[in-house]
Amino acid sequence: MNTAFRLPVSPSGRLKKIATTPGGVALGAALLLATIYNLPFWKRLFALKETEIGNHPGFLFAVLVLLTAIFFCFFVLCSYRSILKTVLIVSFILAAIIFYFCYHYGVVIDYSMINNIMETDFHEAKELLSPALFLHLALFAGLPAAIIIKLPLRWKPSRRQSLTNLALITSALVVSGATIYGNYQAFALVGRQHRDLRMYINPTYAIYSLNKYYRIRHTTVTAIKPIATDATLETNRKHRTLGIFVVGESARAANFALNGYRRPTNPELARRTVISFTRAYASATSTAEALPCMFSHLTRARYSPRKAAGYENILDLLQRLGVSVLWRDNNSSSKGVATRVAYEKLKPSMIPEKDRAELTGTSEIFDEALLCNLQEFIDRTRNRDLLIILHQKGSHGPAYYQRHPPRFSRFNPEYQGATVEESTRRQLVNAYDNTILYTDHFLARTIEFLKKNSESFDTFLFYMSDHGESLGEKGIYLHGLPYFMAPDEQLHIGALLWFSSRTATDLGIDPDKLRQHRKQRISHDFIFHTLLHLYGVRTRLYDPSLDILLLPFRRKTLRSENRQHSG
Repeated sequence: MNTAFRLPVSPSGRLKKIATTPGGVALGAALLLATIYNLPFWKRLFALKETEIGNHPGFLFAVLVLLTAIFFCFFVLCSYRSILKTVLIVSFILAAIIFYFCYHYGVVIDYSMINNIMETDFHEAKELLSPALFLHLALFAGLPAAIIIKLPLRWKPSRRQSLTNLALITSALVVSGATIYGNYQAFALVGRQHRDLRMYINPTYAIYSLNKYYRIRHTTVTAIKPIATDATLETNRKHRTLGIFVVGESARAANFALNGYRRPTNPELARRTVISFTRAYASATSTAEALPCMFSHLTRARYSPRKAAGYENILDLLQRLGVSVLWRDNNSSSKGVATRVAYEKLKPSMIPEKDRAELTGTSEIFDEALLCNLQEFIDRTRNRDLLIILHQKGSHGPAYYQRHPPRFSRFNPEYQGATVEESTRRQLVNAYDNTILYTDHFLARTIEFLKKNSESFDTFLFYMSDHGESLGEKGIYLHGLPYFMAPDEQLHIGALLWFSSRTATDLGIDPDKLRQHRKQRISHDFIFHTLLHLYGVRTRLYDPSLDILLLPFRRKTLRSENRQHSG
């Protein structure tokens, strides 16, 4: 009898066999995602106090087991010849991108950030491209993808593979259940007190947020509902109104000299009779979220993108009442706010030849160009009230040095790059402060432009930034964190008002008295109702308690006026 002799399989050979099975590959990929690619998550978890289970070894191991099991189950579900490698490669590419921005900039890829990404044009996005990013992607996306492509997988027949997958998933669920059961109190405590931790789980929360974005944004709005249908313009006004609303970009209040900043970032506005509001706050931390809310009648507490998309905004209302409205954009877009009014995207061709060299950079059009040929629009519509929205590029990061002409590089050394975490703190702040200095110059020029039209119109300038900016505080850069966890730097914004002396008289406003109340808290919620007041719009929708011009009045008086007006 001829009996074949077989050598026992060595442990290393056994491991090699397991590693080339779909289940083994799924486990390896899950461990990588749960550990290295989730370093921002672990960093947040380790930062918790010991009393919050943050650095308890048993709990940390339980979290690792649970995370690995979640990723493992997903990959095993996809363990079929035609799709597993594709799913793994896509997962690693997506996780690598999220890992880079979460780790280096401190951002969270939630609904707001997805919205911001979708609304960002290529010109803005390319500033985030850097050698550091490409090196990171080569290491954390390219290398795993190459290994996965080359890796030979040992597949079982289709039916047996399905049964194996089922057994593996069942085992993973049993382990997960036992882990949660054994550490339930710790999971419940951390889950209740630190719900924000789930936002750092890579890439599951980003995928959830992307799904949420499409559910909200792809809801068809059948008709735009009119607001303030009872609205009328005051008929006894002495003069037409010309207002310019400047939408700032990433301008945080802390870096305005007008608000007490130690550096002279507002030398030109300091010589003009502007009122800078020191406690102004944004409704969101990204342009895509903030702009629709800024011009909506819905306050931040009541606002949602889906709800706001179904209503007119303040621009629609004013235009319906006969005000000529123009939106000029030097940013990515109006985010849908100016869909139904005149809209102009700033282009080099709109700048007179003689000014083109001064007002354009290597890849930029500087904000002063927003004023080019604006007088022609005013002259064409001189017999009507006018509202002009100028949407700045402002202090948009990370390439702050590109936001202003070279002559405004007054705070030096200025960081001249886009990989902000590689700059020194001093260089980064210098670059950012130069953008505020240029915004100061641009707003001062806008005021001078309005003064030239003050004989024909009541004129005013209303400035508010869309959101603030982080400059490395606590390792966070740029903006876009979820509102409930955003630092003050991303919410506390620059805001100011200027109006001609005749405008103040016609509106019955005492600028000096209003200036005394500049430390009262205001927000984007005040824009809608302040514009109603500035244009003399009468409507029951008007809320005087959200009117900046009425800050000197007590809230009791405002409530009384509101009841009378509503009646």
